[in-house]
Amino acid sequence: MLKKNLLILFILLSLSVFAETIKVVTPDGLPALSLVNMMDTKKIDNIQLNYKVEKMSDALIVDMLKREGDIAIVPSNFSAQLYNKKLGYKILGTIGWGSFYVVSRDNINSLEELKGKEVYTFGKGLTPDLIFQSILEKKGINKNSIKINYLSSGNEVASLYLGKKVDTIVIPEPMLSKVLSKSPTSTIVANLNDEWKNITNSDLGYPQSTLVIKEEIYETNPKFVKEFINKLTESISKLYKNSGETVENVKRNSLSIDTSVLNKVLTRANIFYTPIIDCKEEYNNYFKILELTNKKVIGGKLPDEDIFAK
Repeated sequence: MLKKNLLILFILLSLSVFAETIKVVTPDGLPALSLVNMMDTKKIDNIQLNYKVEKMSDALIVDMLKREGDIAIVPSNFSAQLYNKKLGYKILGTIGWGSFYVVSRDNINSLEELKGKEVYTFGKGLTPDLIFQSILEKKGINKNSIKINYLSSGNEVASLYLGKKVDTIVIPEPMLSKVLSKSPTSTIVANLNDEWKNITNSDLGYPQSTLVIKEEIYETNPKFVKEFINKLTESISKLYKNSGETVENVKRNSLSIDTSVLNKVLTRANIFYTPIIDCKEEYNNYFKILELTNKKVIGGKLPDEDIFAK
């Protein structure tokens, strides 16, 4: 029986490792933007590439829990969940650092000035919320002195703000640029990634979007992995060097990014690829802080060093 099970496992792994098609999965928005200039690359090292852009975060989660993504960009805390569920994914690196901002039409210029005010955001108990509250705590700002109201989505936050029903919000790019284009007198009170840099003594901030890969692909096809990362870094570089081509590719691939504000988005999106060898400390700090605040968001416990690609 043991030999039979081992044979079945070997066959399944072989089918996966030597598959002629690799599925690349990404959520819509900034993560998909990092890939958009390579989506016309359909083959690398004689391996076919299929790209899947998920419009809904729940769909991305289902894909990955079913191991349908061979390579994927996922929220960084979710990479820890995948590891803790023993689904066989490794972290290759970061493609997006923090892109959340505090914005207000009130006359305030620092997080300290939020005391006594109402702030509207979304995702209660999820990573952006935990990042915001951790920053407040590290800066010695009593979060009870701020009334934080949670809405169902970033779109709802933006809509209420533009309707002048709320005055201070926490919102990410690319929504931020859309809001500022329609409310130009608003002020960016704080860049949460810069705030995180200060409280953790990091040059990079916190990892927001993580590139993961199936362990068996990483270990058996290093040439493909290297060439894929080269294509990805070229794609990101084109974001900043060839806006015309990027706009065309965004439209062609139906990404939900308003290309009229794309240049503004890119000034604050923090999209650049950092291999894991250069950002392990940032991940370890990030996972530790999330574990202290709500360990459920990383799958119940700190991942060990095996989560990282060597």
